[in-house]
Amino acid sequence: MKKNKLILEEGYKKVVMTFLISIALLLFISDFLGYIGLTLSIIILYIYRAGYRHIFKNTQSVLAPIDSTITAIDEKNGKYKIYCKVGLSDNHLFRAPIDSEMIVKKYRRGLNLNPHTYKASLYNEQIVLKFNDLKIKLISGLFNHKMKRIKEGNIEQGDKVSVFLDGLVIITIPKNNKLLVKIDDKLISGQTVLYKV
Repeated sequence: MKKNKLILEEGYKKVVMTFLISIALLLFISDFLGYIGLTLSIIILYIYRAGYRHIFKNTQSVLAPIDSTITAIDEKNGKYKIYCKVGLSDNHLFRAPIDSEMIVKKYRRGLNLNPHTYKASLYNEQIVLKFNDLKIKLISGLFNHKMKRIKEGNIEQGDKVSVFLDGLVIITIPKNNKLLVKIDDKLISGQTVLYKV
């Protein structure tokens, strides 16, 4: 990612439209509504901020794919499932955790219910990506925009995969790997090491 980017390209249209509507409200309708619109423009600008980040590439390490907080870790069928909550205050760039071929295992359009409910796992928009023996499931949250279909292919560690605003990220890994993270840890994409291979 280039250092001079202020916001992610997915946010350009939203920021510009909100700003123009705010100016129109200020000039022609109401100062109060205009100021609300400008405040909303700043919030959207913050949500879609890009911000340069140095990626600590290392073929021996599996990096966190997105900024988030670990809410649970389960052991099931010889695998760890790491549940990560992504909120609006996090950086929303979803990055490749390893050098790998990326395969889209499942893509389903759906709703934007609270991602921490059983109904969300059934009805929310979601996508499942596979990177070698690592599987990542994204379940859309209340504020997430529609996820674009992700292009499959070879990808390098730290490369941009998509933008994910809000929801639940479930990372599934073989249990024979020793986790270097625990519940309540704050993950930083491209920097936090989940485990070593």
